[in-house]
Amino acid sequence: MEEQTLAREVGTPSQTAHCEVEGCEIAASARFGARPVCIEHFLNSAVRELDDRATRLKIQPLDADELQSWKEFIAECTSQAQRLSQDDHSFDKRTRTRLLDLVLRASHLSQSLRRSPRLQAAHPIWLRREDPGRSWEEETWTSTVSENGAGLVCRHLVEPGSTLVLCRKGPGDRARARVVYCRYDGDGRRQIGVEFIDQNDFWELSQKARSAKPAPGA
Repeated sequence: MEEQTLAREVGTPSQTAHCEVEGCEIAASARFGARPVCIEHFLNSAVRELDDRATRLKIQPLDADELQSWKEFIAECTSQAQRLSQDDHSFDKRTRTRLLDLVLRASHLSQSLRRSPRLQAAHPIWLRREDPGRSWEEETWTSTVSENGAGLVCRHLVEPGSTLVLCRKGPGDRARARVVYCRYDGDGRRQIGVEFIDQNDFWELSQKARSAKPAPGA
């Protein structure tokens, strides 16, 4: 509900409004979180919110309502930043650079939303690290999967950015993947998220989706 409110209330304030952040009396240039804000507070709030959402997206999937809310929020942030960078000539070069950076952050998050959704699924796998001098292998399982990666339990300590190899039991398929996050769940187990480097649809999700579609005229 809060995210839907944010998405609806990021917009353009009236020309006579002032920033409603406590202690700030600068004229409002945008609207964020149900209130008019100045350019500085808009940039700070929007960047922080986009970064927080980007982090959350790596940890847990979105349902359909959340996905639509996020898309609306990103669109509003992008629209305001573009309007401010093009229409108001009173901003200095640094502020314009920050506005363009905000548009870029919003674009990156939007691209992440367009990638394949994550599905709850427990696939048994072998997980390996094949770095010289730091090799190990463990048997584990996935908690979520997508065409582009997976979330899974890992007993070994790994760092974001490191490369691992996933091997599916049964089919024997293997793929290299990059670690994008590492955290602990409520049971104290280390959960990591990985994205594939050199292979898409490792879990054959696209093939299964095509097979599930009814034939034309059925």
